[in-house]
Amino acid sequence: MANQVKTPKVTVIDPTVPEKAKLRVAAYARVSSDSADQLNSYLAQVDYYTRHIGENQDWELADIYADEGISGLDTQKRDEFNRMIADCRSGKVDRILVKSVSRFARNTRDTLHFMRELMQLGVTIRFEKENIDTGRLSSEQTATIYAAFAQMESTGHSSNMRLSVKMRMEKGIFTPSSMPYGYRLNGLEPEIVPEEAEVVRHIFSSALRGQGRKDIAKELNELGIERSHGRTVWHHTTVNYILTNSFYTGNSVWQKFCTTDTLPFQKTKNKGQLPTYHAEDDHPALISQKDFQRVQALIAQRREQFYADAAAPRSVYTGKIYCGRCGSKFRRKMCGDKVYWDCYRHNSDKDLCPAHQVPETALTASTLRLHNKLVFHGQELLQSLLNQLREIRERELRSNQKLSDIDKEIANISGQNLVLIRLKGKGCIDPALALSQADQLNRRQRDLRRLRRKVLEAADGDEQIQATEAILDYLETVQWQTEVTPDLFENLVERITVTSAEEVKFRLLNGLELAERLV
Repeated sequence: MANQVKTPKVTVIDPTVPEKAKLRVAAYARVSSDSADQLNSYLAQVDYYTRHIGENQDWELADIYADEGISGLDTQKRDEFNRMIADCRSGKVDRILVKSVSRFARNTRDTLHFMRELMQLGVTIRFEKENIDTGRLSSEQTATIYAAFAQMESTGHSSNMRLSVKMRMEKGIFTPSSMPYGYRLNGLEPEIVPEEAEVVRHIFSSALRGQGRKDIAKELNELGIERSHGRTVWHHTTVNYILTNSFYTGNSVWQKFCTTDTLPFQKTKNKGQLPTYHAEDDHPALISQKDFQRVQALIAQRREQFYADAAAPRSVYTGKIYCGRCGSKFRRKMCGDKVYWDCYRHNSDKDLCPAHQVPETALTASTLRLHNKLVFHGQELLQSLLNQLREIRERELRSNQKLSDIDKEIANISGQNLVLIRLKGKGCIDPALALSQADQLNRRQRDLRRLRRKVLEAADGDEQIQATEAILDYLETVQWQTEVTPDLFENLVERITVTSAEEVKFRLLNGLELAERLV
């Protein structure tokens, strides 16, 4: 009988579809700067984003980050923003929801800087008001436009504030936010502080007797006289500020300093860019006008006597060149039609320092050579340094147990807030009780954020990272230069050290030192 072929038993195994990982979505908000409304604003946004993220089955809530009452002009002052960026770098967030570009950052540079970094990390940002999603290739161009509008909004707000201040100055009703030593504000009116006023009068009478500012400061320190705001040590610069401040005559000079019109806003001395305002008999005087003018004449006489070369035109190198032998600063010297830089100590006594003078032409050639090298070849070096600094910083922060504990408690409080919001929304808890408990949680969260900021400030690295980023931004905006300008020292070089007759060393603003030949 022929062998029968057995039919094999076949079991069909249905394919299994792996469960799709949910997108970890976070939200960033900046709540009202009005302390009375901060809690309600925060709870409202937490409630909104919790519901919004929960409605999408493919999303899960990573965290909600909210900075309370802090200006958006500078990201350094936003603890929650920086915590969010750190969580993105740690791979805890896939997507960020923000109400608008202006809530994310108030200047174009910061907006694009963090957008690019987050995109490199694979984190997308959705700006709801502008309907911009960085997951789309063309979004960055659109964001640039809106970030520019946000910057204009901040600049416009600042302009309105300056206009308001100007109008009050013109009407003579302006009140400074702080008072010099000897006065305090009583409401909106300057008021004399009797014990401090006696010190001011003593300083002026000592100056009129011929006593120098350093000697006056030394005497005040020996007498144990305290300064204002908890400061204890008197310096000759402090004494000089008092002796040259016409406020003590009962007259006010407003707008001695002014703020730049563009971001980031910087306070600079008003050298005629804007009008100054003189208000006579604006407040009680401590010193007579006659005595004040006599003191100014004595100061001018001493300046002429001891600083005869002070009228020489200030160079971009002034205060920036140091001796590599003794550490003294270099001073500018004219020899006929040639300019040299010489060590102060060597100039006073050649036996004190063997350093030789340096021709300004050679110094300029070295400075320009360094600048132009960095413009064309330095970005790769500095970017590599920046990446290393960030990596070191992240390792330090991850190993910082105190910071880790603070972050865990902040996240735990955020979770408790979310539970309160849900219970309140379902009617399971009295609204007043929910608000009270949320208030306690948010107070604790604010304390933790302040503590976190102190821990970060105590750790090294942030300043060097920020300085390196600023240098990279500067190098992207400049080209080949043929002359040394003040911008070069404001944005790139901190100081120059003359190490020998053939070499100088440039220290950049981030602490990096680069040698350049001196020929």
